[in-house]
This record gives sequence, C-alpha cells and structure tokens, in this order.
Amino acid sequence: MPSFRQKFSGFFRQFSAPSESRNDENSSNRFIKKYLSGHGIQKYEPVILHGRTPQEVPPQQLGTIKNFDVISSLTGPHGGLVSVNQTEKHLSASDPEINFIDNLEEECDNGEKKVCTSDSGQKKVGASAMTDETLISESKPNILKKLRHPLVAGVENWNVSDINAYGASCSLYEMHPITHRHTGDPIADCFAIVARVNSAIMVLADGVNWGVKSRTAARSAVHGCVEYLNKTLFPINKEVPKNTTDVLITLLRSFHAAHNMILQEEGTLTTLTAIVVLPSTVDNHYVACCCNVGDSLGYVYSPKYGVRELTQGSHDIHRMRDMRDVMGALGPVDGHNPELSNLTLSITQVDLDDIVFITSDGVSDNLDPVVGHFTGLPNVEAYQRHKLSLLRTEDLIRNGVSGKGPAVDTAKDLVTLLLDFVTRLTAAKRRILEDMEIYADANGKPLAQGEVKQRRKEIIRKMFGVPGKLDHATVVAYKVCSGKRN
Repeated sequence: MPSFRQKFSGFFRQFSAPSESRNDENSSNRFIKKYLSGHGIQKYEPVILHGRTPQEVPPQQLGTIKNFDVISSLTGPHGGLVSVNQTEKHLSASDPEINFIDNLEEECDNGEKKVCTSDSGQKKVGASAMTDETLISESKPNILKKLRHPLVAGVENWNVSDINAYGASCSLYEMHPITHRHTGDPIADCFAIVARVNSAIMVLADGVNWGVKSRTAARSAVHGCVEYLNKTLFPINKEVPKNTTDVLITLLRSFHAAHNMILQEEGTLTTLTAIVVLPSTVDNHYVACCCNVGDSLGYVYSPKYGVRELTQGSHDIHRMRDMRDVMGALGPVDGHNPELSNLTLSITQVDLDDIVFITSDGVSDNLDPVVGHFTGLPNVEAYQRHKLSLLRTEDLIRNGVSGKGPAVDTAKDLVTLLLDFVTRLTAAKRRILEDMEIYADANGKPLAQGEVKQRRKEIIRKMFGVPGKLDHATVVAYKVCSGKRN
C-alpha cells in the first residue's frame, strides 16, 4: 500500500500535468491569450460611479416602482437571517436623536465639529453613534410572533424561491474522515434576496474567521440591513426615493442598523455588501445601487458587455491584494466600532436580462487567475490580474465549465455554475486533506488532536502548487426583468 507521501506526490503530478483540454485553444483558457494579445476584449461598458459618501456619487433620477408586494424572497444558509433577532429594536430615519453612519460629526467642547477617523484616516463610526440613544425603543418581545405569519426583516415568508432571484452557500473545506464534519463549520456566510415586480434587494455577509460568533455577526448584519431597506425604500403611505442619492443614503444607514444588530446579538466581525436594483427613468433600464465594506464583491453580468465589478472602487486594482486582509468589517473591531476603511458606495446602469450578483471571497478569490493556476498565464500586473478574473468569470457564464456552453440564462443557473466551478477547482486540496493517514495511525486508531493539527500543517505547506482556496462559498444573484417571476 503506498504511503501518504507517495499518494500525495502521485496525485499532485496527475493534477499538475497539463491535460489536453487545458491546452486546447478552444478550451475555457482561451480568454487569457485574447486579453494578453489585445483581441476580442470589450472596451466599452456602462460606467461605474463610486465614492465614500452619497454626495460624491453623481445622482441619477429613478423611475416608478410598480408594486411593493414581495414576489420572491430567500435567505440562507440554514435559516439565514431568520435565525437572529428574537427581540426587535426599531430605528426611525426621522428621529432627531439618531446619529447614523453617514452623519459622523460630533460637537466638541468649543462648539466646533470633528469627524471620527480610524488610524488610516478613513471614516469610522463615532462612539456616540453606538449608544442607546441611537435606538428608538427598548428591546421588547416581537408581538408579531403571535401572528400566523410574522414579519421577519420586513418579509412574511423567507422560503419563496425563484429562478431569477436566488442564492446558495456551500463549504469548500475538507470533511474529517472520522467525524464526517467539515473543517470550519458552521458556514459563517449569510445571504438574503427580496424581489418585487421591477426591483430587488440583495445582501451578502461573510463572517470574519470561523465559529458561531462569526456566523451570528453575518446573520445579524444581513437581518439589520434588509429590515431597514425594506421599511425605508418600500414604505406604506410614505414618499419613496426619487434619485440614487436618496438610495445611497438609505444603504449607508442600513449598514448602521446592521452594525447595531451585530452588537445586540453579540456577534463578532463580518463583511457586508448590499445592492438595490431599481427602475430608471428610461424604459427597460435600471440602476444598481451598492454599498459595501470588506471583500465580498458585487458584479454585473451583461450579455452585451460581459462582467464588470460594481464594488471595484473599494480596493485598488493597481496593487496586489493580500487575500488574508478583508479590508474592512462591521462589528466591534475595537470593542465597539466598525472598521470602515474601504466602505464604498457605487452605482451603475443595468439593462433587462443583466444578472447582478454578489460573491463571498470563497468564490471571487477562486476566480483569480493566480489562485486558480490558470495555464498559459505569464507574470501579470495587478490590474491585468483583476481583468483576467472578470474575463474568467465571463467565460464561465457564457461557456460553462466545459467551455462548450450553453450560456447561463437565469440567476439560479449562475449561482449553481459558480459554486460548481469553485467546488471542482478545490477538489484536489480536499482529497489530500481527507486522507485517513492524517487522522489515524496504521491500526485505524484516531490520533491526538495536536498530532493531527501538526500533520495537517505539514501537508498544507506542501500544497502551494495545488490550485484553489478552501473557504466558505456563497453567491446571491438577481436577473433584471420586469413582470411576473418564476
């Protein structure tokens, strides 16, 4: 019987050997040569406007929201946002005592105003923004629980799925061959999507590090954000937003609500990305408004223009990024306040049949050409690496994993495809780490936890040449369409 070292070496050689399909000019890697040669790359696409405050982003007028009724709504994994906030705290945009995330000025002793900043000079929520005065009422039991269908985050039923408003999560980590549990459980991601006739809210959070507290942070952030957006953007007998500036202000304040929910539920840290799709004043055109902090990235796939990153302004594409750095997070980073160093607001035009989607870094990092070890890839600059990631994503959406198509047609197809791709890409690492010899001796007796940990570390150090990154992976997507959902 071959030793683990022999099995590892043999498997690595098998995986690393260039297969016929990988070297085939018609394979999915053809986009690399096209890009590097300057051919076949779309040079024009709808512009993405972004800034640190709503006022920095040029406003666009909005069209009419046809109907406030929720057509489809979905959250996850394993209950998603429904699993937190057993008591409600209510925020009101009209209350004079509210000090929202976009209103950071405080009165100094001399009457002058100051802005609280982090060490990096970026805006950060001041301590006064996190006091009990920011809450309208004391925590109290949710009386709606007595009803047959209580509202949760402004939605009556969170299990109304739709092929064009969909999300899903999975773990890319290895499964312990004895306990049959995934490393890194529970999944610390959370998503939610709410679709109406011609509008949608989509939110994704990725808890920082592992554990129940990280999962609680992600679920709490999504709950607080979605609840505020539903109540403010789709109010009963109140004025709706007229332009994108109004929407960006609402998104920013929903992040304040998300942070407060994390503190209430005693979670730790999480990224958060929220996108609202609303009709434009031009027929068959829409606007995607986004707010994000951290490294959960938002995209738009257009059958005409390809894939572009809506959250591009939140990170410098001309610098190589350390993928271990989430760049920003909600939750008590310093014991109470969030870290908003890369908080970014963005808008872009989207058209009918475009698909807007958000991914956790377990997906976006595995679409990176360096992490994925794409064949035929020379040394590239940071901006080229970013562009190749977008082209890799576009190629997958248009041609599938096989490279032979067909192109995805629904949001559910896109979610399923991306999760399938990253699962396949990381299969080699999982198979190596699931070998029984890491966890048991020759007689099958389980090894001590310390010895298992040491063996696992040694194997991981040798896997630098194996493609993919093990992580939790989540995608939520919405296909822009006007009318009845499926």
